[in-house]
Amino acid sequence: MRHSDMRRKWKSNEDEPSPSEKRMMSEREEWDYDDEEDDGDDYDNVPRKKTPLLFRFLAWVSLIVIFFAAGYGLTSFAFKWWDSSGGSRTPRNLAATPEETATVIRGARSADVTEREDSSVTVLISVPEGERFVTRQIQCAGGLREDMVKQALSSYMDAVKEGKMLDPVASNLNIFLSGEWLYLNMNRSFLESLKTLGAEKSRVLLTGIVKTMTDNFKPISRIKFYVEGKEVLDKTPVDLTMPWGLRGRSS
Repeated sequence: MRHSDMRRKWKSNEDEPSPSEKRMMSEREEWDYDDEEDDGDDYDNVPRKKTPLLFRFLAWVSLIVIFFAAGYGLTSFAFKWWDSSGGSRTPRNLAATPEETATVIRGARSADVTEREDSSVTVLISVPEGERFVTRQIQCAGGLREDMVKQALSSYMDAVKEGKMLDPVASNLNIFLSGEWLYLNMNRSFLESLKTLGAEKSRVLLTGIVKTMTDNFKPISRIKFYVEGKEVLDKTPVDLTMPWGLRGRSS
């Protein structure tokens, strides 16, 4: 028989009996463990305070920092392992420094020259003789395209010098290729030779240059003449302010 009315009310934890005393009192039905469970249920129903927003924010930031540090560390370890095993993180066709860029350019040029260094290229130059053009065959050393253009132009100028159409000191200073356009920078003697020839013979001489270049070096179709790096504004005896080309070959 249970004597609930015999249960004592304890004012503090110091007055509360020890666990062994509780067992003895329970045997005498002077202690009821069900009351302790009820008291626990009441304690669970007490509303809990939320953690301050600042603390929760700091906790999330700390968690993100931990994950970031772990990922960074693992990535660094993976890269170090890859480098130590002989791997490369730079693609073979990518230059990471100016020195590597220069090396790639030199390699490309060397490959272009090596590809044709043991062979020669046949070029047909159109030399004016009277009112017609005579085709002459020359051999240009294999190499860069710009070098072959220079060789062909030099051979053409030597041929017309034989016919007294150009001053012996007339020459090409440099060239520049850009798609269909060829830019020729001539010296002052070249322009003086054109003035000496007159309009008709000058047109023939320039047509021979255009024909030689367009016949042998596709896709060249326009040639612009300069004299000592400057555009020629004087349109006599021929107009050099405009590019020269052959009819039916312009794009």
